[in-house]
This record gives sequence, C-alpha cells and structure tokens, in this order.
Amino acid sequence: MIFTVDGSYKEDLKEYNEQILEKYGVSSSSAEREIMCLAENGNTVACKLFADLIFYKKVLRKNFYRDAFDLYLKSAGMSVNEFGWSCSGVSYPLSFWMIGYYLVNYKRESALSKCETIDIIEEMSLEERFTIALKLAVSTVDNVVVAGAINLIGRILFEVSEDDGLFERLKDMVRQTVCEHDFSEIGIEVSPIKTQEDCGLLADKFFVKAAEEGYVYACNNLAVREAEKIINILTADGDTSEAKQNAYEKNKDAVDGAVLDYICFLKIAADRLEPYAANRLGLFYRTGEIKTADGSFIFRDYIDHNEAKVYFKKATVCPDENSGWAFLNLIRYYYQDYSNNIELMNEHMDYIKTLNPKAYDIAIEL
Repeated sequence: MIFTVDGSYKEDLKEYNEQILEKYGVSSSSAEREIMCLAENGNTVACKLFADLIFYKKVLRKNFYRDAFDLYLKSAGMSVNEFGWSCSGVSYPLSFWMIGYYLVNYKRESALSKCETIDIIEEMSLEERFTIALKLAVSTVDNVVVAGAINLIGRILFEVSEDDGLFERLKDMVRQTVCEHDFSEIGIEVSPIKTQEDCGLLADKFFVKAAEEGYVYACNNLAVREAEKIINILTADGDTSEAKQNAYEKNKDAVDGAVLDYICFLKIAADRLEPYAANRLGLFYRTGEIKTADGSFIFRDYIDHNEAKVYFKKATVCPDENSGWAFLNLIRYYYQDYSNNIELMNEHMDYIKTLNPKAYDIAIEL
C-alpha cells in the first residue's frame, strides 16, 4: 500500500485561497457555502474543509462522523474495495492524517469513541488499522509538516510498544515504515527498533517534536507523563509525607528536571489558549501541587498567585468544559475580585453553568 501525493492539491489550495479565503474569510456563512460548492466540483482542499465542517458539527447531518469520513476519503483520492485500499495520488495530504486519526481512534478514544458505525473500519483488525494509519501519517509528514500527523506516528509507536502481541505482529512493518524512513527534515533522527522499549523511546521523539510544533494534545499528554514520572519517583518507597520528602531529597535533580518539563509542556499548550493546560498550570502555580491517580506532592517554591491568575484567565479565552473549572478557580481563589462586582460574578456563574454543570454544582456551594 503506497499513499502518494501528485502535488495537484497545490492548485486546489490556490483556488480555495482566491475563490473563498480572500473573498469570504474563514468562518462566515458565505465561506462555508462556497466551500461546499467547491467541494462538489472536486477541489480536494474544499473536500477536506467540508469534511471538517461536518466532523465538528457545523453542518447538520444524521451521521456526522461517517459522512465526514467519506469526504476525507474523497479529499485524499482514496477508495476501499474487496481488493484493499488504493490511492489515486490526486490527494490533499492533510486528509491522509485525518483518515489515520479515524483508524486509530474509531470506537476507542476521542469524539470517535461512540460514533456511528463505519463499515470500512469496522471490518478491519487493530493491526490493519495501525498499519494503514502509520503509513498515512508518514506520507502526510513527507508532504506537509503537520504536528498532528507527527503526534499520530508517536501515538501508534507508543501503543505498539505497550502491547506484547501488537509489537510482535507489527514490529517489521514499523521498522520498514518508520526506522527505514528519513525524518531529518523535521529534525528527528530515527533509531533501530529491537525491543518494545526501543519503540517507546522512538515514540517519545515524535511526541516531543509534535509538542515543539505546538500540537497542544501532545503537550498535554507529555505533561501528564511527566507528572506520573514525578509521582512514581516520589512514592517508590511509600506514600507517606516523610517517605516522599526523603525520595525527593535523594532524587532532587531528576525530579526538578521533570517538574521543569511538566511546566514547559503545559506552558506551550496554555500559551496557545488550550483550556485544559492553562487551567492545570494555573492550579500548579496556585497550589504547587502535582497530582496523579497514584499520589501527589507540593512544590512550594513554584507557588505564584499572580501567575496562577494569568493562566486561569487564559483558560477562559477559547472556552470548553475545562474553562468552567477555570472560572470556578477564579471565583474560589480570587473572590475579592467579585465581592464588589455582582455583575461579574453572575456573568461567570452563567458561563460555568453553560460550560460545565459539574463545576457549577461546586460553584453554587462556595
């Protein structure tokens, strides 16, 4: 299976820019209508953008994710029949990445965890899905440096490294697709894979590169892994305060380095206005606590109430359900800002109620 790009998408991209972006902008209703029309005429870029509109539920559909998937296939110049997957080369490479994203996440994670049935994917084994997804992600990166595709390569490598059976079945494919490939243009030096640990270490290289490119979900995942690393070190000899403090003193350099990485990864995402990262970083600066399911530890030297407030506010700029927690934290920790401003209090309480009912239940008890 070879997924090639003949370069014709560049003319499609030029047509999209001239006929839509320069005339109607990005998000106007007129732009959306023109995207649909241009997609109907076969423009691969418009097909991908039309699929995005459906995927993110900006256009009404009975089966959002199935319809979007069909358009991503069209944009990628791909078809699937009884003989397998084929690609015409008349392809927009960003759609390769999205199809790979579907293959990895379908009925497993993200918005696709509970999506409607997509027969093409339903009939595939996990190793078949990973094989095609990895090749699609690599082909994407060969044509366009897309942080999400770089992260997807890391994601597949990581999952393969964590599963004995998958590693045995896919190690040769991984070696051929990734280890024998040149990623020097994106600054990644690949290394041979002999063991599952090697596969996991290579996955980390792609995760870090995706984070450096500003892919906020890679940043968040890496921050979580740094937190787990920190708590694992500190609780290796027990979960009491004394045991954790002793562990910290014995492993101070390693722990402090991991804390700085934790902050760094969260900061990359938070400064790109990702609400989860901004709120989590705000909590760290407010309390000094790093917490996982296995324990917690307070790093008091990092407490900075002013910096915490900055990041709680950043978490509300591009709102999602995590922004509800950020509004709650602003009210909880900076109540003085609201004591003489009932209008602001009511406004933020309304935001919390809309964004996150669980946070609202806590907020009304404050």
